[in-house]
Amino acid sequence: MSCRIENLQTNEKSVFVGFAGWSYPDWKGIVFPDKGAGKMGPLEFISSFFDVVEVNSTFYRIPEARHVQNWIQRTLHNPRFQFTVKLYRGFSHESGGYGRKEIVSFGQVLELFQQRGKLGALLVQFPYRFHQNYENRKHLIRLRQIFSEWPMVVEFRHRSWLNRAVLDFLKELNVGFCNIDQPRVSYSMPLTAIATTSTGYLRCHGRNESHWFGADTNRDLRYHYRYPFPELTEIKETVEKISGSCEKVFVIFNNHFKGNEVFDAARLLTLMGCGKKWPSRWNIMPERP
Repeated sequence: MSCRIENLQTNEKSVFVGFAGWSYPDWKGIVFPDKGAGKMGPLEFISSFFDVVEVNSTFYRIPEARHVQNWIQRTLHNPRFQFTVKLYRGFSHESGGYGRKEIVSFGQVLELFQQRGKLGALLVQFPYRFHQNYENRKHLIRLRQIFSEWPMVVEFRHRSWLNRAVLDFLKELNVGFCNIDQPRVSYSMPLTAIATTSTGYLRCHGRNESHWFGADTNRDLRYHYRYPFPELTEIKETVEKISGSCEKVFVIFNNHFKGNEVFDAARLLTLMGCGKKWPSRWNIMPERP
């Protein structure tokens, strides 16, 4: 769901708290009842409690229009609901991974969301190996030119992008900076509270340092993490700082394994005073320090 935070010297800001994806096999019997979400379906069920979901499936494949229209239709009962859409990996992770076909197809996807007032932001996630240099800045300029019609936010994983010149560069491009909370290993990005456009963004990946890198890890191990109370409090304070200079702030939890992202999003909203009556099976009341 969304929340209003009143900041000193600012007007009220809209903060949308949610998570990445809305249906994983390991959520059955945990997020959803044993028999699933019932007649509502996972997305309709989730959008009854939250006001934003980040679409991660678009990173792996560009969806057909009928699928996008179905997603939108299932959230119309919540007029405030927004989607943030992750850019197809051919644009961000693969050299020569896109051409005119991909540009047109992905633009059509974004337009479908935009037409119904459901597009919160286009998220461009770059890999850790995408370091700050001249060629990569040119690549980002090109992507901004391609997707100039939509609000764009970029997530850098490597710390070389964290400097004043880069932030000024993003402001000139009208590209938002995605703050991230992740394990603090090697030259990874630290937790920040930066805004370069009117759209603020924070992705919370968890702090599972022991399984973040390495040959023996996998997606489930990497994102199997629950935020304890002190860390959620730090996230809350970061959101309040970001919201001070933004019209909208999207807070996305990505620690999806076993429903952790759903429960942490609900717990953060509760800490922010914006919680609602959650399903009893979620057991999301935050512990006290």
